[in-house]
Amino acid sequence: MSKRKIKRNTIGVLLVLTALYLSLIAYFCYAVLFYGSRWFADSYNTRVKMDETNPRIIPGSIMDRNGVVLAETKDELVKNPTTGKDEKYYFRAYHNEAASVAHVVGFNHSKYGRMGVEAFYIYYLMGYNNSLIEKIYQKAFLPQERGNDVVLTLDFRLQDYVSELMRKQGKRGGVVLLNPKTGEILTMVSYPTFNPNDMEKVDDDSLVNRATQGLYPPGSIFKLITAASALENIEDIRQRKFNCTGAVEFDGERIQCYKGEAHGQLDLAQALAVSCNTTFASLGIEIGWKDLLKTGKKFGFNDDFLFSDIKVKPSSLSISYKTSKQEMAWTAVGQGRVLVTPLHMAMIAATIANDGVMMEPKLLYSVVGRNGNIQKQLKPDVYRKVLDKENAEVLKNMMVKVVLEGTGKQAQSNRITIAGKTGTAEEGSKDQPNKNLAWFVGFAPVDNPTLAIAVLLEDVGQGETGGTQAAPLARKVLEKAVELGY
Repeated sequence: MSKRKIKRNTIGVLLVLTALYLSLIAYFCYAVLFYGSRWFADSYNTRVKMDETNPRIIPGSIMDRNGVVLAETKDELVKNPTTGKDEKYYFRAYHNEAASVAHVVGFNHSKYGRMGVEAFYIYYLMGYNNSLIEKIYQKAFLPQERGNDVVLTLDFRLQDYVSELMRKQGKRGGVVLLNPKTGEILTMVSYPTFNPNDMEKVDDDSLVNRATQGLYPPGSIFKLITAASALENIEDIRQRKFNCTGAVEFDGERIQCYKGEAHGQLDLAQALAVSCNTTFASLGIEIGWKDLLKTGKKFGFNDDFLFSDIKVKPSSLSISYKTSKQEMAWTAVGQGRVLVTPLHMAMIAATIANDGVMMEPKLLYSVVGRNGNIQKQLKPDVYRKVLDKENAEVLKNMMVKVVLEGTGKQAQSNRITIAGKTGTAEEGSKDQPNKNLAWFVGFAPVDNPTLAIAVLLEDVGQGETGGTQAAPLARKVLEKAVELGY
């Protein structure tokens, strides 16, 4: 082999190795930028663990938007079994009614680790965001360093009210209420819940935050996505008439409307109002997997949701060129290859209410330093533009019709105008008839929406629907929020 060829090969290998090295650096920078704060907040990160006997840093408090203290650091004298002497013991103490905010606030426990805000905002609570001057001052002049207080967008009054509604309902589920214009989460409740002051009595099921970590089939609330896709991709869709005979077949698969009811002649708005399965199943086939998936992705399906304020499981819309007609039909009515969290559905309702603009959900209202100085303040962020204003307005009016004339009548209120969509995801069987899901998503007031909501109830029985179970609960939550000035 000639020297020239050896030299050329050597240069080629070096270039390849250099490219791989640069790619590795680029990936590392990407990972640190987008996942660094999550790695830092991980409960397995022992570097930010609070020492119970001699903490170097006293974590700050967690409060609601009105200053109600939800979590704080306290100390008490406890006899050391080894030395027999009384020693100061530090621990995190939670509000007496902490169960209503348990999944949001979480816990910071020496035995059970960290969860919720106690984990995700540990960077602020431990004061790691303090300036260099502040850190030097605290180390030099304070007996113990002091973390910062975290103020949440939640309203504890509303949180406590919704939690009590869920307790009386007696069904597992979740409720999310947010401001569609800013993304502020006003309440986020998951049931069953737990008491962070007594972690010894907590079971695993109650630790699951169903609002952000529970993935569920959406049922008929997904028809909002199918309707949006139809508006975008079918030119004459608003003028078209459909004929519902109560059932339709695709390659031998029978899809029928609720109780086999035949709705007759109806347009798209009427089909949404009565939640006509045959119409939306047919639309799913006509739209096709590519355009329905494209619309779904605009609404956030299959996104990683790397939000700055909150961890949310990605919702999935698993359709492709391999998806059969039957699967497309079922997916279009929310019973097929689709899973979603209640928080994401609240975001979708908020997007329609906000003229097609999806805002990033916000849970952090402010970070307050040792001397009361505001270190970080809520700043609304647009997540993406999903719909044009005209189509968003069409969907708004369709959701108004659902509550006025359709399946959402039990969401009607004498105090506030509500628009929405009901859903019932059928998961039950003859052996387990009470495993269905009831949904309601919507917004209020219709003329100037300041509230968007998603309600999910598990374990509803045969004959119970989103219209009869979730819609009345949503109405009560929205009425309470208006009463409190939202």
